[in-house]
Amino acid sequence: MEIFSMMITPQIEVDDTLKELSSHGSFELPIETYTDNCQIFHSLYNHWHDEMELIYIESGSGLVRLNKEILRVKAGDLIIVNRGVLHGIKTDLKNILYFRSIVFDLNFLSGPAGDLCQERVISLLMENQAEFTHIISRSDDNYGNICLLFDKIHTCHKEKKPYYFVKLKALFFSFFYEMLMGNYITPADKEENKSLASIKKILDYINLNYSQSLTAAELTALSNYSEYYFMKLFKQYTGKTLIAYINDLRIEKSKPLLLHSDSSVTEIALEVGFNNTSYFIKKFQQATGMSPHKFRRNLS
Repeated sequence: MEIFSMMITPQIEVDDTLKELSSHGSFELPIETYTDNCQIFHSLYNHWHDEMELIYIESGSGLVRLNKEILRVKAGDLIIVNRGVLHGIKTDLKNILYFRSIVFDLNFLSGPAGDLCQERVISLLMENQAEFTHIISRSDDNYGNICLLFDKIHTCHKEKKPYYFVKLKALFFSFFYEMLMGNYITPADKEENKSLASIKKILDYINLNYSQSLTAAELTALSNYSEYYFMKLFKQYTGKTLIAYINDLRIEKSKPLLLHSDSSVTEIALEVGFNNTSYFIKKFQQATGMSPHKFRRNLS
Protein backbone atom coordinates (compact mmCIF):
# COMPACT_ATOMS: atom_id res chain seq x y z
CA MET A 1 0.00 0.00 0.00
CA GLU A 2 1.49 3.33 -1.06
CA ILE A 3 0.40 5.85 1.53
CA PHE A 4 3.00 8.54 0.90
CA SER A 5 3.42 8.29 -2.86
CA MET A 6 1.24 11.24 -3.88
CA MET A 7 3.22 14.42 -4.50
CA ILE A 8 1.72 17.16 -2.34
CA THR A 9 2.92 20.72 -1.94
CA PRO A 10 5.13 20.45 1.16
CA GLN A 11 4.69 22.65 4.21
CA ILE A 12 8.43 22.46 4.71
CA GLU A 13 11.28 23.25 2.36
CA VAL A 14 13.57 20.34 1.60
CA ASP A 15 16.46 19.71 -0.75
CA ASP A 16 16.28 16.88 -3.22
CA THR A 17 17.68 14.35 -0.76
CA LEU A 18 14.57 15.26 1.29
CA LYS A 19 16.73 16.93 3.93
CA GLU A 20 14.90 19.85 5.50
CA LEU A 21 16.49 23.21 4.68
CA SER A 22 14.91 25.23 7.47
CA SER A 23 16.99 25.95 10.55
CA HIS A 24 15.46 25.15 13.93
CA GLY A 25 16.15 27.81 16.53
CA SER A 26 19.52 29.51 16.62
CA PHE A 27 23.17 28.48 16.94
CA GLU A 28 23.08 29.42 20.63
CA LEU A 29 19.73 27.70 21.26
CA PRO A 30 19.03 25.09 18.54
CA ILE A 31 15.43 24.39 19.54
CA GLU A 32 12.14 25.27 17.88
CA THR A 33 8.53 24.50 18.79
CA TYR A 34 5.58 24.25 16.43
CA THR A 35 1.80 23.93 16.57
CA ASP A 36 0.47 22.45 13.32
CA ASN A 37 -2.41 20.65 11.67
CA CYS A 38 -3.13 18.82 8.44
CA GLN A 39 -6.28 20.82 7.63
CA ILE A 40 -4.96 22.26 4.36
CA PHE A 41 -2.04 20.00 3.48
CA HIS A 42 -3.17 16.47 4.18
CA SER A 43 0.43 15.30 4.31
CA LEU A 44 3.74 16.56 5.58
CA TYR A 45 6.00 15.49 2.74
CA ASN A 46 8.74 13.02 3.66
CA HIS A 47 11.85 14.77 4.92
CA TRP A 48 14.74 14.35 7.35
CA HIS A 49 16.96 16.54 9.49
CA ASP A 50 19.93 16.14 11.79
CA GLU A 51 17.90 17.20 14.82
CA MET A 52 15.61 15.02 16.93
CA GLU A 53 11.88 15.75 16.91
CA LEU A 54 9.07 15.06 19.37
CA ILE A 55 5.51 15.13 18.01
CA TYR A 56 2.48 15.01 20.31
CA ILE A 57 -0.86 14.21 18.64
CA GLU A 58 -3.44 16.58 20.10
CA SER A 59 -6.42 15.22 18.16
CA GLY A 60 -7.30 13.31 15.04
CA SER A 61 -5.73 10.21 13.57
CA GLY A 62 -3.49 9.24 10.70
CA LEU A 63 -0.28 7.55 9.67
CA VAL A 64 3.36 8.37 10.38
CA ARG A 65 6.26 7.01 8.33
CA LEU A 66 9.59 6.63 10.13
CA ASN A 67 12.12 5.22 7.67
CA LYS A 68 10.54 1.89 6.65
CA GLU A 69 8.13 1.77 9.57
CA ILE A 70 4.52 2.93 9.23
CA LEU A 71 2.65 3.74 12.46
CA ARG A 72 -1.05 4.43 12.95
CA VAL A 73 -1.35 7.33 15.38
CA LYS A 74 -4.17 8.85 17.38
CA ALA A 75 -4.79 11.57 19.95
CA GLY A 76 -2.46 11.24 22.93
CA ASP A 77 0.37 9.49 21.11
CA LEU A 78 3.88 10.90 21.36
CA ILE A 79 6.11 10.23 18.35
CA ILE A 80 9.89 10.21 18.77
CA VAL A 81 11.77 11.01 15.56
CA ASN A 82 15.42 10.13 16.02
CA ARG A 83 18.03 12.22 14.19
CA GLY A 84 18.44 11.53 10.48
CA VAL A 85 15.20 9.54 10.17
CA LEU A 86 13.14 9.98 6.99
CA HIS A 87 9.67 10.84 8.24
CA GLY A 88 6.30 12.16 7.15
CA ILE A 89 2.69 12.41 8.34
CA LYS A 90 -0.58 11.67 6.57
CA THR A 91 -3.92 12.53 8.18
CA ASP A 92 -7.19 10.62 7.99
CA LEU A 93 -9.39 13.00 6.00
CA LYS A 94 -12.41 12.48 8.28
CA ASN A 95 -10.41 12.94 11.48
CA ILE A 96 -7.86 15.71 10.82
CA LEU A 97 -4.58 15.53 12.73
CA TYR A 98 -3.64 18.39 15.06
CA PHE A 99 -0.27 18.20 16.75
CA ARG A 100 2.50 20.04 18.56
CA SER A 101 6.17 19.37 17.95
CA ILE A 102 9.61 20.16 19.35
CA VAL A 103 12.70 20.02 17.12
CA PHE A 104 16.06 20.18 18.87
CA ASP A 105 19.73 19.59 18.19
CA LEU A 106 21.36 17.13 20.57
CA ASN A 107 24.39 19.45 20.69
CA PHE A 108 22.28 21.61 23.03
CA LEU A 109 22.65 18.86 25.64
CA SER A 110 26.29 17.97 24.94
CA GLY A 111 28.86 17.87 27.71
CA PRO A 112 32.64 17.54 27.79
CA ALA A 113 34.48 14.28 27.11
CA GLY A 114 34.19 12.02 30.13
CA ASP A 115 30.85 13.47 31.24
CA LEU A 116 28.58 10.51 32.09
CA CYS A 117 25.48 11.99 30.43
CA GLN A 118 27.50 12.66 27.31
CA GLU A 119 29.24 9.28 27.17
CA ARG A 120 26.32 7.04 28.08
CA VAL A 121 23.38 8.81 26.46
CA ILE A 122 23.97 11.87 24.25
CA SER A 123 26.94 10.51 22.28
CA LEU A 124 25.11 7.25 21.59
CA LEU A 125 22.12 9.15 20.19
CA MET A 126 24.28 11.60 18.21
CA GLU A 127 26.34 8.83 16.63
CA ASN A 128 23.25 6.70 15.83
CA GLN A 129 24.47 3.92 18.09
CA ALA A 130 21.22 4.05 20.07
CA GLU A 131 17.73 5.37 19.49
CA PHE A 132 14.55 6.08 21.39
CA THR A 133 11.38 4.05 20.90
CA HIS A 134 9.35 5.55 18.08
CA ILE A 135 5.97 5.89 19.80
CA ILE A 136 4.74 6.28 23.39
CA SER A 137 1.02 5.69 23.98
CA ARG A 138 -1.29 6.13 26.96
CA SER A 139 -0.92 2.51 28.06
CA ASP A 140 2.89 2.66 28.18
CA ASP A 141 4.96 2.99 31.35
CA ASN A 142 5.97 6.54 32.33
CA TYR A 143 3.52 7.93 29.73
CA GLY A 144 2.14 10.57 32.10
CA ASN A 145 5.54 11.88 33.19
CA ILE A 146 6.93 11.84 29.66
CA CYS A 147 4.00 13.76 28.15
CA LEU A 148 3.93 16.21 31.04
CA LEU A 149 7.58 17.01 30.34
CA PHE A 150 6.86 17.40 26.63
CA ASP A 151 4.20 19.94 27.54
CA LYS A 152 6.54 21.78 29.93
CA ILE A 153 9.30 21.98 27.29
CA HIS A 154 6.88 23.24 24.64
CA THR A 155 5.37 25.84 26.99
CA CYS A 156 8.75 26.97 28.35
CA HIS A 157 10.07 27.61 24.86
CA LYS A 158 6.89 29.38 23.73
CA GLU A 159 6.70 31.67 26.77
CA LYS A 160 10.45 32.49 26.88
CA LYS A 161 10.46 33.75 30.44
CA PRO A 162 13.73 35.13 31.90
CA TYR A 163 16.49 32.49 31.88
CA TYR A 164 14.14 30.03 30.18
CA PHE A 165 17.14 28.45 28.41
CA VAL A 166 18.40 27.14 31.76
CA LYS A 167 15.02 25.60 32.51
CA LEU A 168 14.84 24.12 29.01
CA LYS A 169 18.06 22.17 29.46
CA ALA A 170 16.88 20.85 32.83
CA LEU A 171 13.53 19.81 31.32
CA PHE A 172 15.19 17.99 28.42
CA PHE A 173 17.40 16.01 30.80
CA SER A 174 14.31 15.18 32.88
CA PHE A 175 12.56 14.02 29.70
CA PHE A 176 15.53 11.82 28.79
CA TYR A 177 15.62 10.45 32.35
CA GLU A 178 11.97 9.37 32.14
CA MET A 179 12.58 7.78 28.73
CA LEU A 180 15.55 5.86 30.11
CA MET A 181 13.62 4.75 33.21
CA GLY A 182 10.87 3.46 30.94
CA ASN A 183 13.45 1.47 28.96
CA TYR A 184 12.58 3.44 25.82
CA ILE A 185 16.15 3.48 24.51
CA THR A 186 17.58 0.60 22.47
CA PRO A 187 20.75 -0.11 20.51
CA ALA A 188 20.40 1.15 16.95
CA ASP A 189 19.99 -1.38 14.17
CA LYS A 190 23.34 -1.28 12.37
CA GLU A 191 21.86 -2.73 9.21
CA GLU A 192 19.13 -0.07 9.29
CA ASN A 193 21.76 2.68 9.64
CA LYS A 194 23.70 1.18 6.75
CA SER A 195 20.70 0.95 4.45
CA LEU A 196 19.47 4.46 5.36
CA ALA A 197 22.92 5.91 4.65
CA SER A 198 22.91 4.14 1.30
CA ILE A 199 19.50 5.53 0.35
CA LYS A 200 20.54 9.07 1.32
CA LYS A 201 23.67 8.65 -0.81
CA ILE A 202 21.52 7.65 -3.80
CA LEU A 203 19.10 10.55 -3.23
CA ASP A 204 22.05 12.94 -3.22
CA TYR A 205 23.41 11.41 -6.43
CA ILE A 206 20.02 11.69 -8.14
CA ASN A 207 19.79 15.34 -7.09
CA LEU A 208 23.15 16.10 -8.68
CA ASN A 209 22.54 14.12 -11.87
CA TYR A 210 18.78 14.21 -12.52
CA SER A 211 19.31 15.95 -15.88
CA GLN A 212 21.44 13.04 -17.10
CA SER A 213 20.39 9.56 -18.07
CA LEU A 214 20.03 7.53 -14.86
CA THR A 215 19.68 3.77 -14.89
CA ALA A 216 18.68 1.34 -12.19
CA ALA A 217 21.93 -0.55 -12.77
CA GLU A 218 24.01 2.61 -12.26
CA LEU A 219 22.25 3.56 -9.03
CA THR A 220 22.25 -0.01 -7.75
CA ALA A 221 26.02 -0.17 -8.19
CA LEU A 222 26.38 2.91 -5.99
CA SER A 223 24.23 1.36 -3.28
CA ASN A 224 26.36 -1.80 -2.89
CA TYR A 225 23.19 -3.91 -2.83
CA SER A 226 21.64 -6.25 -5.37
CA GLU A 227 19.22 -4.55 -7.74
CA TYR A 228 16.24 -6.40 -6.28
CA TYR A 229 17.14 -5.48 -2.69
CA PHE A 230 18.01 -1.89 -3.59
CA MET A 231 14.67 -1.36 -5.35
CA LYS A 232 12.87 -2.81 -2.35
CA LEU A 233 14.77 -0.57 0.07
CA PHE A 234 14.20 2.54 -2.03
CA LYS A 235 10.44 1.96 -2.09
CA GLN A 236 10.38 1.26 1.66
CA TYR A 237 12.19 4.49 2.52
CA THR A 238 10.64 6.90 0.00
CA GLY A 239 7.23 5.39 -0.64
CA LYS A 240 7.95 5.52 -4.37
CA THR A 241 9.54 3.38 -7.01
CA LEU A 242 12.90 4.60 -8.28
CA ILE A 243 11.42 5.64 -11.64
CA ALA A 244 8.50 7.49 -9.99
CA TYR A 245 10.88 9.36 -7.67
CA ILE A 246 13.16 10.46 -10.53
CA ASN A 247 10.20 11.49 -12.67
CA ASP A 248 8.68 13.53 -9.82
CA LEU A 249 12.01 15.27 -9.16
CA ARG A 250 12.44 16.13 -12.85
CA ILE A 251 8.89 17.48 -13.01
CA GLU A 252 9.55 19.68 -9.95
CA LYS A 253 12.75 20.97 -11.62
CA SER A 254 10.81 21.77 -14.79
CA LYS A 255 8.29 24.05 -13.08
CA PRO A 256 10.53 27.11 -12.51
CA LEU A 257 11.85 26.71 -16.06
CA LEU A 258 8.30 26.77 -17.43
CA LEU A 259 7.48 29.85 -15.37
CA HIS A 260 10.70 31.83 -15.67
CA SER A 261 12.26 31.01 -19.04
CA ASP A 262 11.38 31.28 -22.70
CA SER A 263 12.57 27.76 -23.50
CA SER A 264 10.16 25.49 -25.32
CA VAL A 265 8.51 22.56 -23.58
CA THR A 266 10.75 20.20 -25.58
CA GLU A 267 13.88 22.09 -24.52
CA ILE A 268 12.80 22.05 -20.89
CA ALA A 269 11.98 18.35 -21.02
CA LEU A 270 15.49 17.64 -22.30
CA GLU A 271 17.09 19.98 -19.76
CA VAL A 272 15.56 18.18 -16.78
CA GLY A 273 16.32 14.70 -18.08
CA PHE A 274 13.32 13.60 -20.14
CA ASN A 275 14.40 12.47 -23.60
CA ASN A 276 10.82 12.11 -24.83
CA THR A 277 8.59 15.19 -24.87
CA SER A 278 5.34 13.22 -25.04
CA TYR A 279 6.33 11.21 -21.99
CA PHE A 280 7.25 14.40 -20.12
CA ILE A 281 3.87 15.97 -20.95
CA LYS A 282 2.04 12.81 -19.84
CA LYS A 283 3.89 12.61 -16.51
CA PHE A 284 3.57 16.36 -15.88
CA GLN A 285 -0.19 16.16 -16.39
CA GLN A 286 -0.48 13.15 -14.10
CA ALA A 287 1.46 14.98 -11.37
CA THR A 288 -0.18 18.41 -11.62
CA GLY A 289 -3.53 17.89 -13.31
CA MET A 290 -2.57 20.15 -16.21
CA SER A 291 -0.28 20.14 -19.21
CA PRO A 292 3.05 22.02 -19.13
CA HIS A 293 1.58 24.55 -21.59
CA LYS A 294 -1.45 25.19 -19.35
CA PHE A 295 0.76 25.35 -16.25
CA ARG A 296 2.91 28.01 -17.94
CA ARG A 297 -0.08 29.95 -19.20
CA ASN A 298 -2.02 29.91 -15.92
CA LEU A 299 0.78 30.53 -13.44
CA SER A 300 3.39 32.63 -15.20
